[in-house]
Amino acid sequence: MDETGISTVHNRTLKVITPKGKKKTDCKISSAERGQTVTAVCCMSATRVFVPPALILPRKRMNPLLYKDAPNGTLLLISDTGYMNSHLFIDWLKHFIKLAKPSTEDPVLLIADNHTSNCSLHAVLFCRENHIIFLTLPPQTSYML
Repeated sequence: MDETGISTVHNRTLKVITPKGKKKTDCKISSAERGQTVTAVCCMSATRVFVPPALILPRKRMNPLLYKDAPNGTLLLISDTGYMNSHLFIDWLKHFIKLAKPSTEDPVLLIADNHTSNCSLHAVLFCRENHIIFLTLPPQTSYML
């Protein structure tokens, strides 16, 4: 399991065509507006089974139009900042349990980074109660490992 921030305003690169014999150059064009960050939480098994993503939107209230075209099974969450917190992590774990179906006979290994939102006592106890073996990696290293 890992989270990533997605900007709602993107930068794009254009190829600039110059007269013959000159080098082509890339030109970055960016919007003047700052945009907002939406957090996407993704999870995949070693056998390539995906848990539908969770999207954390920076909002106070949920608007049904925001998830109109989201992939089937997407968990939509909101927070003031648009980032994961320990309460939203528990909501994501409930979403994960519905799909992974861990049991005493068939526990599930969940590997996540050691971000503070993932490492609350409540989350660790929730994982134990629901037959999830919770392994954490050092923060910001999951992409390297």
